[in-house]
Amino acid sequence: MMYTGILNYMTFEDNYNKSLVNTYSIAGNELVRKIEYALHYGKSMENFYGMSDTLGELKEIVKDVEEVNIISPHGEILYDLNGFVNNKTLPKELLKTAVFHQGMIDENCSYQVFQGKYHIFLKIFGPASNSIATLEMVFPRDSFQSSIDKNKRELVVYLAGVIIIAFFLLYIILLKTSLLTADSKVNRKRILFTLIAVLSSVQLLYCGINYHLFKNAYGQLALQSNSFVENTVAKNLEKVYRMGISLEDVDGVEEYLENIKAGLPLIERIDVIRPGTGAGVAVIDYANSREVALVKASISSTYIDKLMLEILLDMITVLIISLLFMIELTFLTTILMNRRRSPGEHKVVNPPYRHTPELIRGLIFIVNICVFMSITFVPIVMQKLYQPLPGLSREVVLGLPLSAEMFGGILAIFVAGLLIDKKGWRKIFYSGVLFIALGNLFSGLSSSAILFIFSRTIAGLGIGFILMTLRSLAVSLPERNFAIAEFSAGSIAGLNCGAVIGGMLADRIGYQPVFCLSAMTVLFSCAYVHWLMKALEVEYKSADEITGWNKFINFISDKNVQVFLLLIFAPFFIAGAFLDYYFPLFAKGHDLTQGDISRVFLINGLCIIYLSPILTKFATRCLGDKKGIAASLLVCICALAVFTFLGTIPAAIVTVILLGIAESFGVAMQTSYFLNLRSVKDLEVSKAIAYFSVMVNASRMVGPIIFGLTLTLGLRMGVGLIAGVFLILLIIFMFIPKDYLQKSL
Repeated sequence: MMYTGILNYMTFEDNYNKSLVNTYSIAGNELVRKIEYALHYGKSMENFYGMSDTLGELKEIVKDVEEVNIISPHGEILYDLNGFVNNKTLPKELLKTAVFHQGMIDENCSYQVFQGKYHIFLKIFGPASNSIATLEMVFPRDSFQSSIDKNKRELVVYLAGVIIIAFFLLYIILLKTSLLTADSKVNRKRILFTLIAVLSSVQLLYCGINYHLFKNAYGQLALQSNSFVENTVAKNLEKVYRMGISLEDVDGVEEYLENIKAGLPLIERIDVIRPGTGAGVAVIDYANSREVALVKASISSTYIDKLMLEILLDMITVLIISLLFMIELTFLTTILMNRRRSPGEHKVVNPPYRHTPELIRGLIFIVNICVFMSITFVPIVMQKLYQPLPGLSREVVLGLPLSAEMFGGILAIFVAGLLIDKKGWRKIFYSGVLFIALGNLFSGLSSSAILFIFSRTIAGLGIGFILMTLRSLAVSLPERNFAIAEFSAGSIAGLNCGAVIGGMLADRIGYQPVFCLSAMTVLFSCAYVHWLMKALEVEYKSADEITGWNKFINFISDKNVQVFLLLIFAPFFIAGAFLDYYFPLFAKGHDLTQGDISRVFLINGLCIIYLSPILTKFATRCLGDKKGIAASLLVCICALAVFTFLGTIPAAIVTVILLGIAESFGVAMQTSYFLNLRSVKDLEVSKAIAYFSVMVNASRMVGPIIFGLTLTLGLRMGVGLIAGVFLILLIIFMFIPKDYLQKSL
């Protein structure tokens, strides 16, 4: 609930500030146009006599403004309200905003909060249509924060009240309900249901309160902007009458009103109407002492609804993430309460240790939250740090951090595969945590592209170490398919939570703090392993007379492996590139926002999380490994076919959902099928998982390339071609003679 309140408050504060900036910019733009008009007819910016009077006119219209300055492109203050200024420069902390490199509202307007004051900057163009100076307006904190602070206090009060209600409800339930089973074990389902029912209810209550408060606040802001616009336009029209000209003799009034409306989304329309025909601010002809017109501005309810939809979607997203947290933490809590510790510290995993899959799920959930906080903005950070590298295009350079991260992961797979049986999985895991922490910390502190690329390589090495250890541990369990499904569910839950949390925080506090937060929180996973999993070991097979090299040769020359890899495995993971690569491009082309795209990713993840254990058990029991992996690829083909035939945004979303369903059981089934292949059975578990992981990474690297090539054929035709080829490969797999393709059982 607190996280919901903080995010909603920060979203509201950002929208509120931008709306006020747009409102005050109306008067500022009037002044800018007057200066540009004078420059066009011969005045010089360096010797603009009468500038103090010109700037003073803004002070008369906008009473809250404290300072009005003209800034050169180099940050020198040329004029203020008193006229010429000598030897005075803008603080260096404001220079990037003043030259419109950050804090931009649009291409001609930016703002920044500095030392408790709000600085608004507007471009001034010269006769050659080039930017020659900047108008700066400085406002005190109260001009922006008074209403925001009021809403913050109300949010805190309501949050305290909702928390009290939640504790009271839980206390009543604990008094009236038994949370233990007949054999005195913790009833996990009952605890989960109780927590979800209570916490979801109070979360929904708090979301409703948030929605009501912010809707009222936006309404007040709209009224404030509406009043400001009406008064500003009325005063400007009165200046026309002071010159002895009536509005009927002036051309461009409608264009003038349209320009003001275009810069202020809260206002739907601005009209100049006859006196007595409606409500508005009067335009007075003081020379004749009569009311000549009314200025009437209308609030845009559509824009307010859009702002409220943004907050509503954030609420729903956070509610889903909260449910993920509640479910995962409830699973972990009940396991700990039921778990009976075995004597000794280093024991091979065995059937009596039946909670191990859930412990692995909890660990990968925690790790992935930290690991994937930065998944949505690594290329954006690289874009800010970009510097040319010899022989590489800009697009290639921007992709180097992701490539470096994958390279680090592949390198870690080989290293971990060699060392895990000798050093033990915990040492490899701790090393991975250390590399992730260092990689993310260096990423946040990076000041150059080279250092950032190196930092992502370190982080990728850590991710590879951790994934190798936990996958190896999962496949060591007797219930291999169930353990893999639990691993996948926890992994996807953590990925979705991390991506959403990291993305939302980055929008509000910046990228560097998120990197540092990820570096710090991942360290908690070491405590988790030390206290809860120190009795577990990866299954180890004794070395035999066959050398590792010979085993590798046997592996790659095995027809079963070749057929599986080419006909099922590679197509399955290549199809996943529709989500990772193709869907974002398609969605952007249809004007979906980045937030909307992220929510579609979240839907995909939810399908994997909660369908994985159910569908994996069903496929294992009813289909077996071979038919199960074929079914997963068939679902992928159907997903691509939906998009091929319809080619719309709803069809693309259905495709993403079907891909999530396929992955929910396909990964576990393919892992089990792979590990049961004849040449794989002779390998140590760690090496088998290493080969599997390398194959996954290689397929995912090829996927975007194949989808990218289909762009030349058209959006739907290219996807249809991929689906058709995959269908042919699936048919070949299903009808290969048994004497050619055999699987050792």
